[in-house]
Amino acid sequence: MRRSMTLFVLVSLLAQPVLAAKPPPLAPPRITVENVAALPASSPQRFRVTLRVDNPNTQPLTIKALDFKLKLASEGIVDGESYAPMIVGALEQQNVTLELKSDIVSSLSRLQSFTRGPKRLLPYEIYGLVTIDRRPKSKGEIPFRASGDAPLESVADR
Repeated sequence: MRRSMTLFVLVSLLAQPVLAAKPPPLAPPRITVENVAALPASSPQRFRVTLRVDNPNTQPLTIKALDFKLKLASEGIVDGESYAPMIVGALEQQNVTLELKSDIVSSLSRLQSFTRGPKRLLPYEIYGLVTIDRRPKSKGEIPFRASGDAPLESVADR
């Protein structure tokens, strides 16, 4: 009996470092819109959108892809995607700027009518999937959703 109790205590003590070495599960990154710039008039309407990717984890996060929909002031949806890999450091933020096109979004002047305040903030909602590299388990798709206000800029024709 004493021998089996000693063996149990020894195995428990040896197993703890192995269990403690297992990293915590990854929290999904927070993705928000920092800026929306309407590019010169064209059909379809083009936008330069800057997204902020915030990694709340204590380990770096490798993002393989972003696939999302961006709703601007309830006036239409802009589809966006990025397949350029990026590494966001532990507890850090990184911006990514994408050029997006939309046939659905109404005119720039109509969008500007929805802006608020001197900073011309435009309400938005963004939702989609972020694909992260979860080696050795391959990749994982994580849904995300955020809303807020982002400044709307207009890039003049040149």
